[in-house]
Formats: sequence, structure tokens, C-alpha cells
Amino acid sequence: MATTLAEASKRFVAELNNLLGREVRVVLHNGEIYRGILHAVDNQLNIVLANATNNAGEKYQRVFIMYRYIVHIDSAEKRVDLREFAKHAEKIFPGMVKYVEETNIVLIGDKVRVSEIGVEGVGPVAERAKRLLEEWLKAQGLA
Repeated sequence: MATTLAEASKRFVAELNNLLGREVRVVLHNGEIYRGILHAVDNQLNIVLANATNNAGEKYQRVFIMYRYIVHIDSAEKRVDLREFAKHAEKIFPGMVKYVEETNIVLIGDKVRVSEIGVEGVGPVAERAKRLLEEWLKAQGLA
């Protein structure tokens, strides 16, 4: 199955959005490295890091980095693959669980979304999903 440019672009944006609020390492053209929380990204891929430190050990509350200076951005945190959680959740919510690989999220029913950040949604299904995720993360040694 061929991936169109539009699909690839959507995946890129989804991956970048998954890094928002997470610790990242940003390498610049001049060899400088910043580590901090990815706070914001604009449509040109300029970024803002919060609570950042550079490779010289200098600390900054906010660092604005223009896209043209960025060589690459790495996640500094271990990523949780929610594919296994989706299989586990399917046992509790049969026929209601869908894993979306491109964004590493699990959809339960129409109103509950589980991501690495946590559970979004309200009601009994969301509450049960929160408990289930906490138990699963603990069993995996991730909590």
C-alpha cells in the first residue's frame, strides 16, 4: 500500500504533536544541543523549549529555536508502545478498542482516547480505562 505525501505529512505532524509536553533533545547545525520540554511548535516548525539546558550547562526558562537551525529532535523519554495495552484493553472492552499506529493512541468506544500522556474522556468507560492503564503500566514496570 503506497503512502501518499498527504498521509506522510499527517503522520509527521502527529509524531511531532506526540512530543508536545515531553522532554526532547534538539541538535543544532553549529553542534549546540538543547534539552528541555517541547512547549510549542508553529506551522514552520520553529519550536519553544521550556526549562531548557544547553550542552554548556546553561539553563533557560524558555528557548525559541528557529527551524532552519535544527538538525534533529530526539525524544529524551522512553516511548510507551500502546499496541500491547490495546490488546489488554480488548479483553475488558471487547469490540470497542482500536489501536491507531500512526499516533500510538488507543480509542475505546467513541469518546475515550488513551495516549502516552494519559486518558482523555469522561464517564464510566473513561474511569475504567484510567484504572486499566495504571494497572497495565505498573505491570510493565513503567509506572
